[in-house]
Amino acid sequence: MNFWVKSALTTILLSGRGLAGAAALLPEPDPKRLEADLAYLASPGLAGRETGTPGAELAAAFLSAEMQDLALTPIQDGGFGAVTPFHWPWTYWGGFGSWGPDFAAASAIRPLQGDTVCNVVGVIPGRDPVLRGEYVFVTAHFDHLGVHYGTWFPGADDNASGTAGMLEVMRLLRHSSPRRTLAFLAVCGEEEGLLGSEQFLAHPPVPLEAIKADINLDMVGRGRKGELHIMPAKREGYVTTLTREARVRAAAHGVTLSAGIEDHWRDSDHYSFARRRIPSVCFNTGLHADYHQPTDTPDKINFKGLANVVRIVRDLALETADAEAAPSVLPASEWKAWAWGPYRSPGLDPAIPVLHAPAQAAEADGQLPACVGFSR
Repeated sequence: MNFWVKSALTTILLSGRGLAGAAALLPEPDPKRLEADLAYLASPGLAGRETGTPGAELAAAFLSAEMQDLALTPIQDGGFGAVTPFHWPWTYWGGFGSWGPDFAAASAIRPLQGDTVCNVVGVIPGRDPVLRGEYVFVTAHFDHLGVHYGTWFPGADDNASGTAGMLEVMRLLRHSSPRRTLAFLAVCGEEEGLLGSEQFLAHPPVPLEAIKADINLDMVGRGRKGELHIMPAKREGYVTTLTREARVRAAAHGVTLSAGIEDHWRDSDHYSFARRRIPSVCFNTGLHADYHQPTDTPDKINFKGLANVVRIVRDLALETADAEAAPSVLPASEWKAWAWGPYRSPGLDPAIPVLHAPAQAAEADGQLPACVGFSR
């Protein structure tokens, strides 16, 4: 059946649904399309997509063009666009290109300077007259490390994989007619300390209390067969029904989720939501020796595995948007009894230095990184 015919049929069948059997009616992810999106994002022309560089601007333009082509809606009436209604600009203060062993000297030569950079966000409006004012976010950061001392860092897994996955989820759900509004947020500035997601939530286009969940994809292109990690899995007060439902959705696609990288739960954009007590999860296929290295290249991506992550996120996002109740915190007695899948990821190679470790957002609610500036 033609994809567009199938999508239209899906809209009709799901328009008054309960969720039973709904996932089976949704379009399937396309590994070749995922491969094409990832190849572009990790291509030499985007030069590693470092925040504040032309490569990151090209990535943002690509993402906003996809949202336009899919007829998504700006998150705010009239849009808020430097380039399109899907661009969400903010001011980044940073010494671009200064990471490396001579950081202090390079920063002295190239002092901190402000530049306008963009998150990109579009929505699929909810159909329920009451619940459409509530938002379920799907997020991924599209920035990476750029070019340093003549060396290019493609960032295929980190995080062209998550960005390509988010785009595919967006395509598969564009005709789903959810009860709550689905928002797709592509974030810049994650590598510098979750700056883009912090900026977005510090000046949100919708009330914070209207944001009911965040599902984040970060490094979802590697790992071994059947291995998929989720965070948070064991954090008091942060493990919610969203984590529980993710386990159910993953099991339906042959995956037992792992809690193996829980120690990294503050290292990606879902944490900006979680520390504001918005139920959040992050999917990740595990650390590897190519993390933050020039060797993080597209030829190492498992596209069939990435497509399965997309299926899980597709189902979880739609279930969360259609559920009677928004996600809520689980008692520790429940999640402490859960069994988890294996952790077989090789982790980082201690013989290879990481270019720079991910900066963590402050734990205290409302405390922002000092290097963030804003323009409205």
